[in-house]
Amino acid sequence: MLLNRNRQSRIMKPKSLGLLIGIIFLFLHTYALGQSNSWETYIQTGDSAVAQKRYADAERAYREALKLSEKFKDKDARIALNLIKLAESLNFQSKNDEAEAFVDRSITALEKTIKSAKAKDLAEEYYKTETSAMVLDKAADIFVANRKYSEAESIYKRIVVMREAAAQIKETPKSNEDFLKFLGQAITNPQAKVADANDKLANLYLIQHRFEEAEPLYTKSIKIREAHYGANKPPVAVSLNSLATLYAMQDKYDRAEPLYVRAIDIFEQSNWLDKPEVATTFENYALLLRKTGREAEASALLDKARAIRAKLQQNTR
Repeated sequence: MLLNRNRQSRIMKPKSLGLLIGIIFLFLHTYALGQSNSWETYIQTGDSAVAQKRYADAERAYREALKLSEKFKDKDARIALNLIKLAESLNFQSKNDEAEAFVDRSITALEKTIKSAKAKDLAEEYYKTETSAMVLDKAADIFVANRKYSEAESIYKRIVVMREAAAQIKETPKSNEDFLKFLGQAITNPQAKVADANDKLANLYLIQHRFEEAEPLYTKSIKIREAHYGANKPPVAVSLNSLATLYAMQDKYDRAEPLYVRAIDIFEQSNWLDKPEVATTFENYALLLRKTGREAEASALLDKARAIRAKLQQNTR
């Protein structure tokens, strides 16, 4: 997170997230037999528009999908997913009140899905959890963007509990069908998702300067990532940047600087210097250096950060 107090830190997402989402859609389609695939087409069109920042086009696609979702069963998870995607597209257009209304509808629909008949096996329960977490995470992000911090906090806490419970499951697939359904879980480790959930809650606390509550969450996230990825891997460096920023915001520069240095060293050793998370770390550390009167070092880091962002911008054209 930048020392600029109005910005949120970036959290690494698994490289395989796109594949995981695709698997979730396959799951949803499989468990909603007899429905048209037109809904999925509209959803995919909306997702593509969001990726290109064409939010009005995304809104139109999601609204068309929502019309089709009226034919689904009342407890179909696709309804909640459709509603939250529509809410997100509206919020991107600063239609905040309407977006929050759809968030409420999405959560209500999700509750019906969660309270529906018990999952028939562990794989189905896993995918139910993934869909729920996706919807809730987007809902909380919208509340954060609109500075509804209390609403966001309760949702992020719920996601933490959900992720921690999922990480405790030790059962293994008993058949080839179970194995295929568990593919998504194999791609994205549940412990890493616990770390992501802790980071989201910690970021919210940091925005509100609730430092004592944020610090143990960041520390826990670092330990989880060190255990899962290894102590000198980029995901750990991303978490180190967050904890360093927490200390820097409290003027605890002696505690923040070693963490920034370690994070940058990990990025350099991993040949991972063309990512937005690296630019953010450079910018954060540069602000600390400026505050401690080391202008030349700060300027050098800011130059590196600008070069990374310029390259990233070119790649997105």
